[in-house]
Amino acid sequence: MSAEINKQNGSKKTPIALFVAVILVLGAVGAFFVTGGGVGGTKVEALNGITPAAGDKKKAAKEEKAEAKPAEEASAPANIVMEGNPTVAVVDGEEIKRSEVFTMIGSLPPQIQQMPVEQLFPMALDNLVNNKLVIKKSSAAGLDADPEVVKMLEEAKTQVVRNVYVDRQVTEKVNQKAVLKKYEELLERLGEVDEVKARHILLETEEQAKEAIKKLDGGADFATVTKEMWSGAEQQNGGELGYFAKTDMVPEFAEAAFALGVNQYTKDPVKTQFGWHVIKVEEKRKRPQPEFEAVKPQLEQEVRQEVLVNLLKDWQKDAKVKKFDINGNPVKETKSN
Repeated sequence: MSAEINKQNGSKKTPIALFVAVILVLGAVGAFFVTGGGVGGTKVEALNGITPAAGDKKKAAKEEKAEAKPAEEASAPANIVMEGNPTVAVVDGEEIKRSEVFTMIGSLPPQIQQMPVEQLFPMALDNLVNNKLVIKKSSAAGLDADPEVVKMLEEAKTQVVRNVYVDRQVTEKVNQKAVLKKYEELLERLGEVDEVKARHILLETEEQAKEAIKKLDGGADFATVTKEMWSGAEQQNGGELGYFAKTDMVPEFAEAAFALGVNQYTKDPVKTQFGWHVIKVEEKRKRPQPEFEAVKPQLEQEVRQEVLVNLLKDWQKDAKVKKFDINGNPVKETKSN
């Protein structure tokens, strides 16, 4: 219920493009790890470290002692990563090592990396196998010297060089002082926000709400009355709403809640578009400010964006740039151009 109350050239180009795309994807995967991308030093690094999770160490020890058992029974469970860098696939005689699969996993978007490794591993392995098959087929077709492929690779190289150059130029100018300044600006912008922690009972009629208030006046427990009189989903947790600010709720509800003291409930039913409410405030506080480390990545990105914009402006000032309209006519120069 809290959610309701809250404000609401055709055939020739296809194989060529595919060939170049595969090369770029594989190159990007390697670059991703070289530049520190991937899982941010968590999941993949742990796997490459071949260190069983704490809860799995006892299992691993038991497996080592199971020498007298058949090989199948003594093998480690699927969720334990054993030491070494074993071969996990062979494509026409070419081996694929486990580390290659982990590198592929590290190139995936963060939200996908949160999937269990036992699901990600076979998916990444299939991807690697398919990539090697496509590369073999395209190489056998003699596309390496194809003019169109050469042109696309040159364009890709130019793009990579450009991106690396810009990234390095921006990185040089991003420092802790600038990020901390952004953090201070964020705190000032957020300001101090009053919050209350409350419960409520939502009923269809004013009479029902008055009856609930009467029971509370008689000493009944708020959560108990909630479960007795309200059939809504939130009645299971006693109408708990958690902490919220005035702007988080519809005006009528917010005004009534913030007018109460701690451990007080409304003596008169509160009417909103959702029905009739009885509200009880349990705690009051200032909304906690976000910790620096929690917002640091976002702030760093904001600083990087500002640095990039300023860099481009400076580069344009140093260059002779002439602009024309869609028909090739000269554009009147302005300061923004």
